[in-house]
Amino acid sequence: EALVLKREVYAKRVCILGTDDAETLNTGNNVAFTLIKLRRFAEAKQILQEHIATSRKALGTQHDVSLTLSETFSEASTENSAATREDLLEAESVMKDVVKVRRQVFGPTHPETRRCEAQLSLVREKLSARETTA
Repeated sequence: EALVLKREVYAKRVCILGTDDAETLNTGNNVAFTLIKLRRFAEAKQILQEHIATSRKALGTQHDVSLTLSETFSEASTENSAATREDLLEAESVMKDVVKVRRQVFGPTHPETRRCEAQLSLVREKLSARETTA
């Protein structure tokens, strides 16, 4: 039910604000996040890939929405117990980029930077566990 409502809100924002508006993109991120919680990882990643490209073009690579979309994309692989090694390597690469930008834009002690560093550590832990069991 939450997914249906979030998709409705997203569709209304697209009609009113357009696809490249920050609030529309953020609402798209909320849809993807809900899909991750529902364990619909492939669908979430597909949506996120489209929104990341739009956000980077419209808002820039250092915009908070672009970074948040990338973080959620990484989380889609991190939360997926069936993620491949390649998925996790991609998630690590994405988070390394996000952390780098967050440090440059917000500084190393900002809560968003620290949260992203924790997400990067989690990705690396999952990757290490995957390699240990392989």
